[in-house]
Amino acid sequence: MKAVSILLLIAFLFSACQSGPDREKMQAGIQELEKQIGDDPKAQTALFTQLMGQYEDFAKAFPGDKQSAHYLSKAAELARLNQQFDKAITIYETIMKSYPDAPEASKAMFMKGFTLDNDLKNTAAAKAVYEEFLQKYPNDDFADDTAFLLKNLGKSEEEIIKEFEAGK
Repeated sequence: MKAVSILLLIAFLFSACQSGPDREKMQAGIQELEKQIGDDPKAQTALFTQLMGQYEDFAKAFPGDKQSAHYLSKAAELARLNQQFDKAITIYETIMKSYPDAPEASKAMFMKGFTLDNDLKNTAAAKAVYEEFLQKYPNDDFADDTAFLLKNLGKSEEEIIKEFEAGK
């Protein structure tokens, strides 16, 4: 009986050592990279890529954590900054699907439409996202911006300025 107890204790200790990722260690690594990058616009692309990966790894390791949606939002921003627009859209979609009630969900939908519109020049897809946004989030802080972008979809800056000056 004593041998069984010892074996169970050893098995428990072994499994404790082999447990999943440590949340605090992952956050410390993220914070260290954020500190390295700081506000330096000339930060190396490799650091951005590494930090983006750490944000995504955290979300995969802790899908129920409130911080995960926030980190994914930051990962999408880095992807856009690195002109990885398809990756940014994929991350926005993950936020929308996995964290529909998080504050980041509406921003992710807006940014998906914005990325499709401004970065990928896919006005048809952007229109669909903007319309869905207005249906789903009519009172969101981004609703006015979305309505403006939808109204002016495909127009040049000059056309928008002329319409504004004409009082339309």
